[in-house]
Amino acid sequence: MDFYIYRLGDLFTRFSSGKNLTSEKIFDKGEYPVYGGNGLRGYTSEYNFDGECIIIGRQGAKCGNIHYFNGKGYMTDHAIVGVSKNGHDSRFLSYALTALDLNRLSGQAAQPGLAVSMLKKQKIQLPSSENQFRIAEIISVYDNLIDTNNKRIKLLEQKAENLYKEWFVRFRFPGYKNVEFEEKKPRGWQVGTDDKKHFAPTIFKYDELRNIGSFKRGKNITTAKMIEGDIPVISAGLQPSGYHNEANVYGESLTISASGANAGYLQYHMKDIWAADCSYYQEDATIWFVYNTLKYLQPVISNLQCGSAQPHVYPKNINRLCILIPSQELIHKYNDYVKTYYDEIKILNQQNQLLTKQRDMLLPRLMSGKLEV
Repeated sequence: MDFYIYRLGDLFTRFSSGKNLTSEKIFDKGEYPVYGGNGLRGYTSEYNFDGECIIIGRQGAKCGNIHYFNGKGYMTDHAIVGVSKNGHDSRFLSYALTALDLNRLSGQAAQPGLAVSMLKKQKIQLPSSENQFRIAEIISVYDNLIDTNNKRIKLLEQKAENLYKEWFVRFRFPGYKNVEFEEKKPRGWQVGTDDKKHFAPTIFKYDELRNIGSFKRGKNITTAKMIEGDIPVISAGLQPSGYHNEANVYGESLTISASGANAGYLQYHMKDIWAADCSYYQEDATIWFVYNTLKYLQPVISNLQCGSAQPHVYPKNINRLCILIPSQELIHKYNDYVKTYYDEIKILNQQNQLLTKQRDMLLPRLMSGKLEV
């Protein structure tokens, strides 16, 4: 297989930074993904890019990270957008740039960063356009399988969320016809257009979350102290801030980001983690009830942010959050019911990890020409 040397700047018709977007316009879910220096930052209601491109993190701890993107999204000024020229396969280029390890070029001490002018001068060895397409076609099989699994995961999450709303918002839980209802007033929160007073089952009560279980504060770890491993370090962002060789939280858990633009962001984890700049929750008998309760109350959790310079969400305020608590029997019945969904999600995540490992082992062999395409 023949190879040719290019400068990065010669591969793209566009190779420039995105546009700033204030943190107030970034949400944990929405129509269009927002990409910054460390990857996916959240979602927003507007977009500034539509098409196929490669996103390179320009600033941040994970600058130099690569994402292939095709669709509508918002690229911030901490991300570099590369639109490939005709004759070069964008998906292949994303694989090739990942192999370059661009993070090594970050030269700013306080805030790691990459300059567009410097990146344009970087040289890269590529095969012919025909072989680029063939390699991308082979590797994309793995990515497509991963994407299919991710879609299945979203559907299972939606099933658990829909069941929560059916039982605990619309009150159509098992045996609801035999339960009396009374007028109740939510304390300290209101979701959407919910009336301040509404009728709820007498076996439900408004009380603080800590009466079910409590969130605890994580233990921060700096990038310098992380030892290379496969344990995700969960901090303030939407993605892990790095990977470590040991965990401080074991098994299934929930985390809520403690600071920064994404303070209050809720997510679940199916395996061991290192809980850093976040609060975490562990209780197998109630974990999925608590998760879907807080997911339903995500706008309320976001409003717990305090602090002017740097927003924070503290575990003590999460634990004091007043929620609608059903009977213990219903909590456990719901938790057991949806656990089958999350067990399937765990299997799909494991499949994705295996597919990713196989893809990453195959890619350098194809890229180097050791394995013929």
